[in-house]
Amino acid sequence: ADDEESFKPIGSIEQISRTFAYLEDTYGAVNEKQVGIGESTCSAVFGAVPLGAPNGTALFSVDELSHIAMERASSAREAIEIMGSLAVKYGFYGAGEFEGTGESLGVTDPSEAWIFHILPDPTGKSAIWAAQKIPDDSFAVLANMFVIREVDPSDTTNFLMSDSVHTVASEYKWWSKEDGLLDFTKIYSDGEYAHKYYSGRRVWGAYHLAFPSQ
Repeated sequence: ADDEESFKPIGSIEQISRTFAYLEDTYGAVNEKQVGIGESTCSAVFGAVPLGAPNGTALFSVDELSHIAMERASSAREAIEIMGSLAVKYGFYGAGEFEGTGESLGVTDPSEAWIFHILPDPTGKSAIWAAQKIPDDSFAVLANMFVIREVDPSDTTNFLMSDSVHTVASEYKWWSKEDGLLDFTKIYSDGEYAHKYYSGRRVWGAYHLAFPSQ
């Protein structure tokens, strides 16, 4: 219609010379390199507003981060590093106050599986994120709540994270070096949303199905 306004992009990033084919279902699902992603919205202690909205500060939601990871990553680790670096540079915003302002992704390739958690930083212009490799003899359940506990920045084989994980916690006096390893979920999760058993019972149910005798 004549009175319709033209679409205005809310931001842009640099393009690369080659991208991979991928399948998506709102979120990036799997690409030609067999990098796969599964999504679970989580509560978080900070929120942000997307650019283009009133008082908007952040460019990326998790769906767009996952699309770019599918286009550019040839491994799970690379996908995490791409999503994390873009979110820190351009800002991250979550689904909303009720649905949750944080996100958790399962990120896999033929050799490795990782858990990736992300939330906005307190400025709304950057991000806080951490990722943990799942051991080959283990599995994880992502049921709308952060699950990564103690993170070890010196163990780069099994952990990846933004500098803001520790700097923000220190600035807010939620953690100090004297406390030892930082507990990501304790500090940055805002708990179960909807009701107090929303996540916990599903996590218990999955582990019970896998190990009914325990």
